[in-house]
Amino acid sequence: MNKQHLLGYAMSLAACLLIWKVASLLMSSVVLPGPEETMRALWEAMGTERFWSFFMISTLRVLASIALAWALAFPLGIMIGYNRKTDRLVSPLIFLTYPIPKMVLLPVIILLFGLGDLSKILLITLVVFFQILVATKEGVSGLDRKYIDSMRSIGASERDIIRETVIPAALPSCFTALRIVTGTSISVLFFAETFAGSSGLGYMIMSAWNWGQYVQIYVGIVAMSILGISIYEAFTYLERRSCRWMVVEEEEPTKVGIWDKVVTYAHMIKISHTVFALPFGLAALVILSENHIITAEMLLWVIIAIVAARSAAMGFNRVIDASYDGRNPRTANRHIPSGTLSVREATMFGVFSAVVFVGAAAMLSPLCFLLSFPVLAILVGYSYTKRFTSASHLVLGISIGLMPLGASVAVAGTITPATAVLSLALSTYIAGFDILYACQDIEFDRQEGLRSMPSRLGIMPALLISIALHVISIIGLAALYWMLPLSPAYLVCIAAIGGLFVIEHLLVRPSDLSKINVAFFDVNSVISVMVFVAVSLGAFI
Repeated sequence: MNKQHLLGYAMSLAACLLIWKVASLLMSSVVLPGPEETMRALWEAMGTERFWSFFMISTLRVLASIALAWALAFPLGIMIGYNRKTDRLVSPLIFLTYPIPKMVLLPVIILLFGLGDLSKILLITLVVFFQILVATKEGVSGLDRKYIDSMRSIGASERDIIRETVIPAALPSCFTALRIVTGTSISVLFFAETFAGSSGLGYMIMSAWNWGQYVQIYVGIVAMSILGISIYEAFTYLERRSCRWMVVEEEEPTKVGIWDKVVTYAHMIKISHTVFALPFGLAALVILSENHIITAEMLLWVIIAIVAARSAAMGFNRVIDASYDGRNPRTANRHIPSGTLSVREATMFGVFSAVVFVGAAAMLSPLCFLLSFPVLAILVGYSYTKRFTSASHLVLGISIGLMPLGASVAVAGTITPATAVLSLALSTYIAGFDILYACQDIEFDRQEGLRSMPSRLGIMPALLISIALHVISIIGLAALYWMLPLSPAYLVCIAAIGGLFVIEHLLVRPSDLSKINVAFFDVNSVISVMVFVAVSLGAFI
């Protein structure tokens, strides 16, 4: 399995889990438990001997059936496809018996061979035999006869022709059939184990159904899915090893490793800048923990939601602003303008991040799931605001300021006064330093007709507005001391944060913008972490 294949599986799995979670939320029934509940039950089941016993029994039945069917069908398919006389004799019998539904023969097979493994293996073998046989025959029949004539012209024997030409021609079709029959064999296995059996995953599912253990039903379904995918990928691997001539062209262009891609995407969205906002979300959880229980699972999904939301916003921002970035000397080396990533790749990353965000929200609560869509609209819509309003900095602040509010909804089911004030502090903090950052592009924004406070009002008025916003931010943070039972250590930290704000504005002056990056990256990252430290010290000391 190559790395792109793994990424495809990961994205498909995320989409399936999201659909599953949404369906369970909409149905709100014990008949359809959520994926997280099922995965916990699966993990517990994997610690039992009973689960692994059933899993191995089902695995052996399927593998034995497919192996037996292949051992019979592959040689016969080669004979029929290669030898026309054999084809005329055998094909009518095959096409006469192929349409017969083999499942109806189960009672007869049980009467003849009993209730043990043999009857189940024979039934599965009977079903998949014909699919392998027909696919193999068609693979050989499609072989261009000039290859056989070429082999004969150099004195090759019939054995050499079959070994060097016919079998290689049959293998791709045979492996395709093997992958197809994997799903068929799992389905027949389930039927056979539920109809007449006392072991195996199919029996485990039906036993759970009889006892009304709905979560265990899905544990069995997931286990059977894992079994099917494992066998399917095993056949894919064997095909790549056996039919190397088919995969050389596919493997050669793959030069960029998956880790390199991950690093590239991380650089594109500046993943390190998550430190500007994530500590505020964690600080909100600390505040909420005073009156609510914060579980490890809840903490995990909140962090995933925060990181995914920001990744989606930045991914779409890079796509939406790609043309402007390419014309701006300061941003021309970003990943899309420089060609490191294509618009399609960045868009796919944004969509994937959005799906993860919605999925994480769904894992937190139905209300979080419903609110995730308008939040996404705000996060993506921000990128267009600079085209028509100079208040785009405030929109960015509000977008990121939603984070503490989201944490509050996830934990408390509503917005608490303290998290609302924290949200105000975060919004004004983000908007203030975004105004500072925009001072770098004042000439470009005016040239392109983009709206920003520096380009509209000038650098000095913009800096004054930034100072005012940061004053509101520090006042909001200080107000939490009187709203919550926080220790004096909190005020000490807030005083330090106020000092950092002063340093930030001393670094950026109308006559000297050279230290904007120091103020933006270094000072702001310290301020964000200090907010979390302040709330934590105030709450726990």
